Amino acid sequence: MLKPLFDKRTKSLQDDAIQWPPTRFGCHLPGGHMKGLFPQYDYTTPDDHAETWKTALFVFDTNVLLNLYRYQARTREELLETLEKLSDRIWIPYHVALEFQRNRLTVIAAQGRRFSDIRKVIEKAKSELTNNINNLQLTKRHTLIDPEPLTTGFERLTADFLDELDRLQKSQQTLTAPDPIKTRIEEIFDGKVGAPFTTQDEVDKKNKEAESRFKINIPPGYMDKDKDKSSPDEFYHNGLAYKRKYGDYIVWDQLLEYASINQIKKLIFITDDAKEDWWEQIDFDGKKTVGPRVELIEEANRVGKLDRFLMSKPELFLKFANDFLAAEISEDTMREVRDVSSENKKKQTILYDADHPNSATYMAVANWILDRYSMLDDLSGGFPDFIANDGAENHAYIVHIATNDSKLALSRIIKKTIHTSILTKFTTLTVIFMVNTAAESERLLAYLFNTKTDITQDNIHIIVGQLKNYQGSSILHVYSESNYNDILPF
Repeated sequence: MLKPLFDKRTKSLQDDAIQWPPTRFGCHLPGGHMKGLFPQYDYTTPDDHAETWKTALFVFDTNVLLNLYRYQARTREELLETLEKLSDRIWIPYHVALEFQRNRLTVIAAQGRRFSDIRKVIEKAKSELTNNINNLQLTKRHTLIDPEPLTTGFERLTADFLDELDRLQKSQQTLTAPDPIKTRIEEIFDGKVGAPFTTQDEVDKKNKEAESRFKINIPPGYMDKDKDKSSPDEFYHNGLAYKRKYGDYIVWDQLLEYASINQIKKLIFITDDAKEDWWEQIDFDGKKTVGPRVELIEEANRVGKLDRFLMSKPELFLKFANDFLAAEISEDTMREVRDVSSENKKKQTILYDADHPNSATYMAVANWILDRYSMLDDLSGGFPDFIANDGAENHAYIVHIATNDSKLALSRIIKKTIHTSILTKFTTLTVIFMVNTAAESERLLAYLFNTKTDITQDNIHIIVGQLKNYQGSSILHVYSESNYNDILPF
């Protein structure tokens, strides 16, 4: 039965079958070698980075360029100098350039908010120190303890720090000022950007391809498939309508097309995206990343006609730049790049239910908290919703959608928070009331002020905020933030 099939094979395939090890009864069956058939699944063979770096094309994801606004000046300069050393072998897809331009101001604004955040922390620390010492009434009850050197010393220390903060803020990139980082990036990638779409039909075709892939979780990008369920997803550029959720696939498709057309044989893709739709992650006493997704490796070879495809996080890229370019990347730079990537990963891996009508709100709140604390547990739907940790203390956050709330509902959430504060040991317990308008926030604060009860717990805080859309991203806009005991109406 097998002989007719065997006879149809080419001479080389027949030879392969004949050389194959004998099976039962010494019979030779037609077939091929298993060795080498599935190279995309082999993560044990070490990649020859030294050889690949000599001729590879380096392609950068949007997040790598946006991170330049998050780095300190020295780190940023060392990365830009590395790009300049590779200037004849770097390239970005058109969609990367477009996403960079669209999201640049959002990142700048987030960095600018850090200045006001640290000022609030310092003012709060000063106020708490003064109030706590005054509450001890040491001048009346203890003649030996003089807190004055401490308070005046702390005052001088914070004043000096705030002066330095003012100086740094003046050098911080603003939204409308000339942007030297943008200018430098545009110079480095001048003539090294892929071709744009020219018709809506081209965009729609790629959208359909992405959607069909997302349905069966073919990478990349399927982790973003629910982006349009909780917030507007469309944006327009040069008369063409795009959807943000298809961005990763479009970047990938443009990369493969460029590699195939230009007969690129070796390519290294640098990305700070840590999601599973880019990386093969195995649960081995916790998730471990072993390399690019198998589907990407196979597609890079089959569609992009690449002989060698590698992916790299920014930190590893700089490490190899040190090894193969003599780039002299400092340890401080490596540490900061690693820290920024770690923060980005936390924001990408927050667990939330995209089908929930308030998922965008919870995601915006989670990102807002992560801008302030290094660790965050997501308990969305529980009480509290989030627990943040700064290494020594736990801070609880409760998210409450206050739109059209009755006074009874507001009263219940406050009472439940007070009760939780009594029974738990959170350093702070913050209720974030979400409203739709500034007028609603004023009415809410007025009600909380008029119904405020004296409580012994001083760790309860109240935030009134609104979910706002900024360049396609949902962010938390804070109208008011105060201790419950200090609530004042507008």
